[in-house]
Amino acid sequence: MKKLIFLFLLPLSITAQYAVADFIVINEGMEKDYEKLELAWSIFRQNQIDKGQKMNWAVWKRTPKTNDNENAADYVVFNQFETKEEMDKYLKGNPNFSFSSAASIIRRGMKGMSKSSIINLITPSKNKIKKEVRTYHIQAIDGTPFTGGDLKIGEKILMDPMVQISEEYEQMESNIWKPYVLEQVKNGLHRGWALTKIINRGETSNKEVTHFTFNIPVEGAEWPPYFVENDFITKKLSELMSNSRKRPYGSAELTLMMQKQSN
Repeated sequence: MKKLIFLFLLPLSITAQYAVADFIVINEGMEKDYEKLELAWSIFRQNQIDKGQKMNWAVWKRTPKTNDNENAADYVVFNQFETKEEMDKYLKGNPNFSFSSAASIIRRGMKGMSKSSIINLITPSKNKIKKEVRTYHIQAIDGTPFTGGDLKIGEKILMDPMVQISEEYEQMESNIWKPYVLEQVKNGLHRGWALTKIINRGETSNKEVTHFTFNIPVEGAEWPPYFVENDFITKKLSELMSNSRKRPYGSAELTLMMQKQSN
């Protein structure tokens, strides 16, 4: 089984990789409670990974922006799968699941907490931690190789919500942007890039966004200001890219807080 490194792993071949992305808004003052909640769930998620039910799980904290509204996401959680069948099975849910049975698994790694305390922590109706959860089901479409080793706790990535406005948008990313980024990866100016497509979403999720791109920058790296060494061609390629999609929300900076992955 392939090992996922960041969102999807960024090898030359990224076929059949999927994820459920939960954008989580927490109630004011509940940050420590939320992170304790995810620490508990991390034990359960590792158990699922060990059973082959998913490939990876990660919690990322979004850096706030000055223009955030009151329902801007505080965290993004990814559950990642090798196939769509694995993802669909996860979304369907386990008919035998109960918070009590989950608490029994979690208790093995939560020293000093009683089972009843864990049930109270992980049961949504028993806590007031989350204000809203917006869910997206996403599929990896394209990407560059990933360099620089596994991402570690505290490292950052950039996530860009994209709105497709041309049928050729994905081809623009793969045939114009990807080769340019790939050169920066080869030259040590970037660590990796991926393009993903939203294939389903929750009722409260943004209906406008169609894709997400992910970038792992190299701090302080300066990229060349052209796709090719011709100003005219670069300008035309830039126009093609700009006319194929919109970026109405800008980049979200995400910091890795927790992760569990298959070996």
